[in-house]
Amino acid sequence: MSTDNRTVGDYQLVANLGEGGMAHVHLAISNRAGGFQKLLVLKSLRAELAEDQDFRAMFLSEARIAARLNHPNVIHTYEVEEHDGKIYIVMEYLDGQPLSGVLRRVGRHAVPLPIGLRVLAEALAGLHYAHELADYDGQAMNLVHRDVSPQNIFTT
Repeated sequence: MSTDNRTVGDYQLVANLGEGGMAHVHLAISNRAGGFQKLLVLKSLRAELAEDQDFRAMFLSEARIAARLNHPNVIHTYEVEEHDGKIYIVMEYLDGQPLSGVLRRVGRHAVPLPIGLRVLAEALAGLHYAHELADYDGQAMNLVHRDVSPQNIFTT
């Protein structure tokens, strides 16, 4: 995790948490009135994709769908911000580790069966919620998470 002390709008970027094929992910501090501060995660479209209207549309679609999800086993998405032409998805910060990091550190076979089953059950509960989500008119949204992996299952 590298440090990063830039400011984006009302957010101070504290650290680079990682990057994927489409986006960069940063730990940030929200600076609001009266000294109110909160740790958050900012996900931004990679610079080389930011000018491509198809990628921008996909990124915004992801944000709109994520904002609809409200479940204990799904990261909360708070808002979308745009600053200097870059779009940021503002998300909940969780104090924990991706499952991939836990497995790498302790070894896959060292995780006690009850704990492994609990992690699996919680992940499946979040996926089930997303798959069953309906729009505001009650129509099924038919969501499918296409990147379920130990890197995308977060343990707290």
